[in-house]
Amino acid sequence: MTFKIKFAWQSDTGKLRKNNEDSALVDQDLGLAIVADGMGGHSSGEVASSMAVKVTRDKYDSMRRTNIKPSPFNEKFMLETNQLGFAVQMANSVIYETGNSSPDNKGMGTTLTSALLNGNRLCTAHIGDSRLYIFRSGALQQITEDHSLVMEHVRKGLLTKEQAEKSPLQNILTRALGSQKNPLIDLIETVVKDGDRLLLCTDGLFKAVSEEKTAEILKTNPDDRKACELLVETANMNGGPDNVTVIAGTVSKKNLKETFTDMFKKSYA
Repeated sequence: MTFKIKFAWQSDTGKLRKNNEDSALVDQDLGLAIVADGMGGHSSGEVASSMAVKVTRDKYDSMRRTNIKPSPFNEKFMLETNQLGFAVQMANSVIYETGNSSPDNKGMGTTLTSALLNGNRLCTAHIGDSRLYIFRSGALQQITEDHSLVMEHVRKGLLTKEQAEKSPLQNILTRALGSQKNPLIDLIETVVKDGDRLLLCTDGLFKAVSEEKTAEILKTNPDDRKACELLVETANMNGGPDNVTVIAGTVSKKNLKETFTDMFKKSYA
């Protein structure tokens, strides 16, 4: 079964921040969506997040076109997932070197969460505390794991999720792009179904809007663009404590013409 996806997205500074350090990228032709939440002094957060999404997209596309098998290669995952993960590592190298080349950019970094539709599988490369959810049959399931101090404590049973959401330490990340030379990037593959909806977001959403409310908005708004607008609007109505970026997309079956077009492209690639 071969699927397609069309994304919509929205980003907003929020009510308390002066600038928006989030970045988002959607490439409909590649079936690729990326969100990143930058951090650092001056405008370094914006620089880091914009570098992250651009380098990841461009490097992945370059490897896809030339069918390059990256090294190291994780045999548990498809070629496309490995290529996406390698592209994120390349983005880290660029951010790490830039951060160490100038005092103004020292310490800059960013989260990054990416989702690539490949056939009936969703390929994900992820680091930090931005999130990917799948909304299926009226339920919201978080696919990625937050790389934050408080969520590590939750996984160890030291905190409840409710306590973590109120902790003053919730902004401390344990992993991010730009903070180390070779950070561990999570790779994930998920089998998708017709009608699944994807939601990628930065922490400005889930720190202001409960998962129950997010699921309700998705359920009552099947149009992804409208859902994005309402999610951002709701985050701002709840105080808008941080920059907020959301990408939503709906998985659907390709028709016969689209399937034959894909076969033609592969034959002459």
